[in-house]
Amino acid sequence: MTEAVRELQIPFLASVLLLACTAKLTVRDPDPGGVPHRRRPFVYGVAVAEGTIGVALLVTPMGLVRLACVVFFGTATWIIGDLARRGTDEGCGCFGDLSSAPAGRRGLVRAALLTVAAVASAGVPETGAAVLGRAGAGAVLILAAETALLLTLSPELALAVERSRKATPCEVLDVPLEQTHARLRASEAWREHEDDLTSARPTETWRELCVRYVVYPARIDGRAAEVVFAVPVDGRRQHVRAGIVWAGGHEEQDDDSGPRRIHTPA
Repeated sequence: MTEAVRELQIPFLASVLLLACTAKLTVRDPDPGGVPHRRRPFVYGVAVAEGTIGVALLVTPMGLVRLACVVFFGTATWIIGDLARRGTDEGCGCFGDLSSAPAGRRGLVRAALLTVAAVASAGVPETGAAVLGRAGAGAVLILAAETALLLTLSPELALAVERSRKATPCEVLDVPLEQTHARLRASEAWREHEDDLTSARPTETWRELCVRYVVYPARIDGRAAEVVFAVPVDGRRQHVRAGIVWAGGHEEQDDDSGPRRIHTPA
């Protein structure tokens, strides 16, 4: 039984790699603030590597291919772990623009399990196609269970469902306030201003179309101020932005696209 499970990891890993390759090459974030054009060549390069390893797992039992698979998933685990440790709001990009949610524990566990599967199957002397060719009902159940576990650990699933509906503009999306706070605290803008805040609770919160604004009292260089965070409500690859409103009404923005303070009820 253990040997059968090891063998099944070859076609399973091949399918994950080919799916990730396809997603990177075909899925596009409709938000123009998505992956910068300069990063596209790198994304395409990773997709080609995934597709090559995935096909090779199916057609050859070469040790070099198995080693490449272990190295690939091991590297992915390290990268996702680093993103999760730093608390960045950057997605892992594992499945192209579907992987726009901040890297977290689920993604890290998923990558680690795939790495374990790659290591465990490294010595299997058969190709993935040969394993699938003689797979019975038990093998199908094992692959189904592994697929279900993978989907459970995949935040991309929720975004894929959201995009498949494609009917709800971000302006009318029903996004819980807790989700906004979670995204805010995972952002670079929050880390930049966190030490300046004088309260852990916001004084105002309001929403305008696709952005929710959250206001915190602050003291910066000895002066009273408010930090206004602009948090996109959808799951796309938009950055959280921040602006400073000094006591007396003068405003500073972190950049040209930061929030503009308006007097609207919470």
